[in-house]
Amino acid sequence: MAGRLLATIAICMGCALTAASAGGAGGPGAGVQQGWDGLAKGAVRYVAVPAVNSTTVQVIRRRDGRVLKFMSLKGAWGIPVVAFDGTTDGLMADGRTLLLGEPLTGPGLRRNSTFALIDMKKMRVVRKLRLPGHYIFDALSPDGKYLYFIQYVSAEDFNRYRVRAYDLRAGQLLKNSVVDKRESETAMQGAPISRATSRDGSWAYTLYGGPAKTFIHALDTLNAGAVCIDLPWKTQPRRLFEFRIRRAGDGRLVVRGPHGRTLAVVNQDNLHVVSAVRDP
Repeated sequence: MAGRLLATIAICMGCALTAASAGGAGGPGAGVQQGWDGLAKGAVRYVAVPAVNSTTVQVIRRRDGRVLKFMSLKGAWGIPVVAFDGTTDGLMADGRTLLLGEPLTGPGLRRNSTFALIDMKKMRVVRKLRLPGHYIFDALSPDGKYLYFIQYVSAEDFNRYRVRAYDLRAGQLLKNSVVDKRESETAMQGAPISRATSRDGSWAYTLYGGPAKTFIHALDTLNAGAVCIDLPWKTQPRRLFEFRIRRAGDGRLVVRGPHGRTLAVVNQDNLHVVSAVRDP
Protein backbone atom coordinates (compact mmCIF):
# COMPACT_ATOMS: atom_id res chain seq x y z
CA MET A 1 0.00 0.00 0.00
CA ALA A 2 2.84 2.39 0.88
CA GLY A 3 4.55 1.69 -2.44
CA ARG A 4 1.33 2.37 -4.31
CA LEU A 5 0.85 5.63 -2.42
CA LEU A 6 4.38 6.77 -3.27
CA ALA A 7 3.82 5.86 -6.92
CA THR A 8 0.60 7.87 -6.92
CA ILE A 9 2.40 10.90 -5.47
CA ALA A 10 5.08 10.61 -8.15
CA ILE A 11 2.42 10.39 -10.85
CA CYS A 12 0.64 13.49 -9.58
CA MET A 13 3.92 15.39 -9.53
CA GLY A 14 4.55 14.30 -13.14
CA CYS A 15 1.09 15.49 -14.17
CA ALA A 16 1.75 18.84 -12.50
CA LEU A 17 4.99 19.20 -14.47
CA THR A 18 3.17 18.45 -17.72
CA ALA A 19 0.51 21.04 -17.00
CA ALA A 20 3.14 23.65 -16.22
CA SER A 21 4.91 23.03 -19.49
CA ALA A 22 1.75 23.90 -21.38
CA GLY A 23 2.22 27.50 -20.39
CA GLY A 24 5.90 27.53 -21.25
CA ALA A 25 7.06 27.67 -17.62
CA GLY A 26 7.97 24.12 -16.74
CA GLY A 27 9.50 22.74 -19.91
CA PRO A 28 8.64 21.77 -23.47
CA GLY A 29 6.18 19.21 -24.75
CA ALA A 30 3.93 16.64 -23.17
CA GLY A 31 6.91 14.43 -22.26
CA VAL A 32 6.49 10.94 -20.83
CA GLN A 33 4.18 9.18 -18.42
CA GLN A 34 5.35 7.23 -15.39
CA GLY A 35 2.74 4.99 -13.81
CA TRP A 36 -0.84 6.02 -14.50
CA ASP A 37 -2.64 4.24 -17.39
CA GLY A 38 0.39 3.66 -19.60
CA LEU A 39 -0.19 2.47 -23.15
CA ALA A 40 -3.10 0.12 -23.83
CA LYS A 41 -3.00 -2.34 -26.72
CA GLY A 42 -5.44 -5.21 -27.11
CA ALA A 43 -5.77 -7.21 -23.91
CA VAL A 44 -2.78 -5.64 -22.15
CA ARG A 45 -1.34 -2.29 -21.17
CA TYR A 46 2.30 -1.30 -20.80
CA VAL A 47 3.24 0.80 -17.80
CA ALA A 48 6.57 2.31 -16.68
CA VAL A 49 6.68 2.49 -12.89
CA PRO A 50 9.37 4.68 -11.26
CA ALA A 51 11.59 3.11 -8.60
CA VAL A 52 14.80 4.15 -6.82
CA ASN A 53 17.38 4.81 -9.58
CA SER A 54 15.46 2.54 -11.96
CA THR A 55 12.19 1.97 -13.78
CA THR A 56 10.06 -1.17 -13.79
CA VAL A 57 8.40 -1.79 -17.14
CA GLN A 58 5.30 -3.92 -16.73
CA VAL A 59 2.89 -5.78 -18.99
CA ILE A 60 -0.50 -5.73 -17.25
CA ARG A 61 -3.60 -7.66 -18.25
CA ARG A 62 -6.39 -5.13 -18.65
CA ARG A 63 -9.16 -7.52 -17.62
CA ASP A 64 -8.05 -8.00 -14.04
CA GLY A 65 -4.90 -5.89 -13.55
CA ARG A 66 -2.59 -8.87 -13.21
CA VAL A 67 1.09 -8.21 -13.99
CA LEU A 68 2.04 -10.75 -16.65
CA LYS A 69 5.67 -9.70 -17.18
CA PHE A 70 8.05 -7.08 -15.90
CA MET A 71 11.65 -5.96 -16.20
CA SER A 72 13.87 -3.44 -14.45
CA LEU A 73 15.65 -0.75 -16.43
CA LYS A 74 18.37 1.43 -14.94
CA GLY A 75 17.49 5.13 -14.82
CA ALA A 76 14.25 7.06 -15.20
CA TRP A 77 12.04 6.19 -18.18
CA GLY A 78 8.44 6.67 -19.23
CA ILE A 79 5.82 5.97 -21.88
CA PRO A 80 5.74 8.82 -24.44
CA VAL A 81 2.80 11.20 -24.17
CA VAL A 82 2.18 12.87 -27.53
CA ALA A 83 -0.47 15.43 -26.54
CA PHE A 84 -1.76 17.13 -23.43
CA ASP A 85 -5.00 15.13 -23.61
CA GLY A 86 -2.93 12.21 -22.29
CA THR A 87 -2.62 10.25 -25.56
CA THR A 88 0.28 7.81 -25.32
CA ASP A 89 2.20 6.16 -28.15
CA GLY A 90 5.43 4.32 -28.88
CA LEU A 91 4.45 0.72 -29.64
CA MET A 92 5.85 -0.38 -32.99
CA ALA A 93 3.73 -2.10 -35.64
CA ASP A 94 5.25 -5.48 -34.73
CA GLY A 95 3.23 -5.27 -31.52
CA ARG A 96 6.21 -6.06 -29.31
CA THR A 97 8.77 -3.24 -29.56
CA LEU A 98 8.06 -0.35 -27.21
CA LEU A 99 9.87 2.99 -27.20
CA LEU A 100 10.56 4.68 -23.87
CA GLY A 101 11.78 8.21 -23.27
CA GLU A 102 13.41 10.10 -20.42
CA PRO A 103 11.32 12.39 -18.19
CA LEU A 104 12.15 16.04 -17.72
CA THR A 105 14.55 16.56 -14.83
CA GLY A 106 14.54 20.35 -14.62
CA PRO A 107 13.90 23.60 -16.46
CA GLY A 108 15.56 24.37 -19.76
CA LEU A 109 16.54 22.18 -22.69
CA ARG A 110 18.60 19.01 -22.55
CA ARG A 111 21.91 18.80 -24.35
CA ASN A 112 21.15 15.22 -25.39
CA SER A 113 18.05 13.02 -25.48
CA THR A 114 18.06 9.25 -25.08
CA PHE A 115 15.38 6.74 -26.03
CA ALA A 116 15.23 2.99 -25.43
CA LEU A 117 13.58 0.35 -27.62
CA ILE A 118 12.33 -2.58 -25.53
CA ASP A 119 11.38 -6.03 -26.80
CA MET A 120 8.30 -6.58 -24.63
CA LYS A 121 8.15 -10.28 -25.50
CA LYS A 122 11.71 -11.08 -24.41
CA MET A 123 11.75 -8.19 -21.90
CA ARG A 124 15.10 -6.76 -22.89
CA VAL A 125 16.56 -3.59 -24.36
CA VAL A 126 17.26 -4.07 -28.04
CA ARG A 127 18.50 -0.60 -28.91
CA LYS A 128 19.15 2.87 -27.54
CA LEU A 129 19.02 6.10 -29.50
CA ARG A 130 20.96 9.19 -28.42
CA LEU A 131 20.15 12.45 -30.18
CA PRO A 132 22.02 15.73 -29.74
CA GLY A 133 19.58 18.34 -28.45
CA HIS A 134 16.18 18.29 -26.77
CA TYR A 135 13.80 15.82 -28.40
CA ILE A 136 10.58 14.11 -27.40
CA PHE A 137 8.84 11.29 -29.26
CA ASP A 138 5.97 12.22 -31.57
CA ALA A 139 4.92 9.34 -33.84
CA LEU A 140 6.05 6.29 -35.81
CA SER A 141 5.38 4.87 -39.24
CA PRO A 142 3.39 1.63 -39.52
CA ASP A 143 6.09 0.03 -41.68
CA GLY A 144 8.72 0.51 -38.96
CA LYS A 145 10.93 2.72 -41.14
CA TYR A 146 10.62 6.07 -39.40
CA LEU A 147 10.36 7.41 -35.88
CA TYR A 148 9.28 11.02 -35.49
CA PHE A 149 10.51 13.39 -32.84
CA ILE A 150 9.75 16.93 -31.78
CA GLN A 151 12.96 18.97 -31.54
CA TYR A 152 12.71 22.03 -29.31
CA VAL A 153 14.85 24.86 -30.56
CA SER A 154 14.51 27.69 -28.05
CA ALA A 155 15.06 27.75 -24.29
CA GLU A 156 13.21 31.09 -24.20
CA ASP A 157 10.11 29.86 -26.05
CA PHE A 158 9.12 26.27 -25.32
CA ASN A 159 6.40 26.44 -27.95
CA ARG A 160 8.89 26.62 -30.84
CA TYR A 161 9.81 23.29 -32.36
CA ARG A 162 10.68 21.30 -35.45
CA VAL A 163 9.41 17.87 -36.50
CA ARG A 164 12.25 15.50 -37.31
CA ALA A 165 12.22 12.03 -38.85
CA TYR A 166 14.63 9.32 -37.73
CA ASP A 167 15.41 6.54 -40.20
CA LEU A 168 15.63 3.40 -38.07
CA ARG A 169 17.37 1.36 -40.77
CA ALA A 170 20.02 4.02 -41.46
CA GLY A 171 20.31 4.86 -37.77
CA GLN A 172 20.17 8.63 -38.22
CA LEU A 173 17.94 11.67 -38.43
CA LEU A 174 16.94 12.83 -41.89
CA LYS A 175 18.81 16.00 -42.77
CA ASN A 176 15.77 18.20 -43.28
CA SER A 177 12.87 18.87 -40.94
CA VAL A 178 9.45 17.49 -41.80
CA VAL A 179 7.49 20.52 -43.04
CA ASP A 180 4.46 21.54 -45.00
CA LYS A 181 6.04 22.34 -48.38
CA ARG A 182 3.72 25.32 -48.73
CA GLU A 183 5.33 26.95 -45.67
CA SER A 184 8.64 28.82 -45.69
CA GLU A 185 9.40 28.36 -41.98
CA THR A 186 10.98 25.11 -40.75
CA ALA A 187 10.21 25.87 -37.09
CA MET A 188 6.62 25.86 -35.88
CA GLN A 189 4.99 27.26 -32.78
CA GLY A 190 2.36 25.73 -30.53
CA ALA A 191 1.52 23.17 -27.87
CA PRO A 192 0.09 19.71 -28.71
CA ILE A 193 -3.46 19.66 -27.35
CA SER A 194 -4.97 16.44 -28.71
CA ARG A 195 -4.07 13.57 -31.06
CA ALA A 196 -5.97 11.30 -33.45
CA THR A 197 -4.48 8.68 -35.77
CA SER A 198 -5.72 7.16 -39.02
CA ARG A 199 -6.87 3.57 -38.81
CA ASP A 200 -3.71 2.22 -40.49
CA GLY A 201 -1.35 4.56 -38.63
CA SER A 202 -0.16 6.28 -41.79
CA TRP A 203 -1.36 9.71 -40.60
CA ALA A 204 -1.10 11.36 -37.20
CA TYR A 205 -3.35 14.37 -36.65
CA THR A 206 -2.39 16.69 -33.80
CA LEU A 207 -4.40 19.71 -32.71
CA TYR A 208 -1.97 22.49 -31.79
CA GLY A 209 -2.62 25.77 -30.03
CA GLY A 210 -0.26 28.71 -29.94
CA PRO A 211 -0.20 32.46 -29.46
CA ALA A 212 -0.62 33.10 -33.18
CA LYS A 213 -3.09 30.44 -34.33
CA THR A 214 -4.80 27.13 -33.72
CA PHE A 215 -4.08 24.44 -36.30
CA ILE A 216 -4.03 20.73 -37.04
CA HIS A 217 -0.67 19.22 -37.92
CA ALA A 218 -1.28 16.28 -40.27
CA LEU A 219 1.84 14.11 -40.32
CA ASP A 220 2.27 11.63 -43.19
CA THR A 221 4.20 9.00 -41.25
CA LEU A 222 4.93 6.78 -44.25
CA ASN A 223 6.50 9.49 -46.40
CA ALA A 224 7.91 11.98 -43.86
CA GLY A 225 5.60 14.75 -45.05
CA ALA A 226 3.19 17.12 -43.36
CA VAL A 227 0.24 19.43 -43.97
CA CYS A 228 -0.71 22.25 -41.62
CA ILE A 229 -4.45 22.92 -41.47
CA ASP A 230 -5.14 26.38 -40.06
CA LEU A 231 -8.41 26.75 -38.19
CA PRO A 232 -10.15 30.10 -38.87
CA TRP A 233 -9.97 31.55 -35.36
CA LYS A 234 -8.25 34.90 -34.94
CA THR A 235 -7.46 34.47 -31.25
CA GLN A 236 -6.63 31.49 -29.08
CA PRO A 237 -9.84 29.90 -27.76
CA ARG A 238 -10.37 30.33 -24.03
CA ARG A 239 -10.78 26.64 -23.18
CA LEU A 240 -8.37 25.29 -25.78
CA PHE A 241 -6.91 22.58 -23.55
CA GLU A 242 -10.36 21.00 -23.29
CA PHE A 243 -10.61 20.60 -27.08
CA ARG A 244 -10.31 17.13 -28.59
CA ILE A 245 -9.71 15.93 -32.15
CA ARG A 246 -11.28 12.65 -33.22
CA ARG A 247 -11.84 10.66 -36.41
CA ALA A 248 -15.47 10.30 -37.43
CA GLY A 249 -16.66 7.19 -39.22
CA ASP A 250 -17.51 9.11 -42.39
CA GLY A 251 -13.96 10.16 -43.26
CA ARG A 252 -13.94 13.42 -41.34
CA LEU A 253 -11.83 14.83 -38.54
CA VAL A 254 -13.89 16.57 -35.88
CA VAL A 255 -12.64 19.06 -33.30
CA ARG A 256 -14.93 19.12 -30.27
CA GLY A 257 -14.98 21.48 -27.34
CA PRO A 258 -16.39 21.20 -23.82
CA HIS A 259 -19.61 19.17 -23.57
CA GLY A 260 -18.94 17.63 -26.99
CA ARG A 261 -19.75 20.74 -29.00
CA THR A 262 -18.55 20.45 -32.61
CA LEU A 263 -16.17 23.32 -33.33
CA ALA A 264 -14.57 22.35 -36.65
CA VAL A 265 -14.85 19.63 -39.26
CA VAL A 266 -12.04 18.67 -41.67
CA ASN A 267 -12.26 16.44 -44.73
CA GLN A 268 -9.78 13.65 -44.06
CA ASP A 269 -9.18 13.02 -47.77
CA ASN A 270 -8.18 16.50 -48.94
CA LEU A 271 -7.43 17.99 -45.49
CA HIS A 272 -9.64 21.01 -46.09
CA VAL A 273 -11.76 22.66 -43.40
CA VAL A 274 -15.38 21.85 -44.17
CA SER A 275 -16.95 23.96 -41.43
CA ALA A 276 -16.01 25.81 -38.26
CA VAL A 277 -17.87 27.84 -35.66
CA ARG A 278 -17.14 31.56 -35.52
CA ASP A 279 -16.58 31.69 -31.76
CA PRO A 280 -15.19 28.47 -30.24
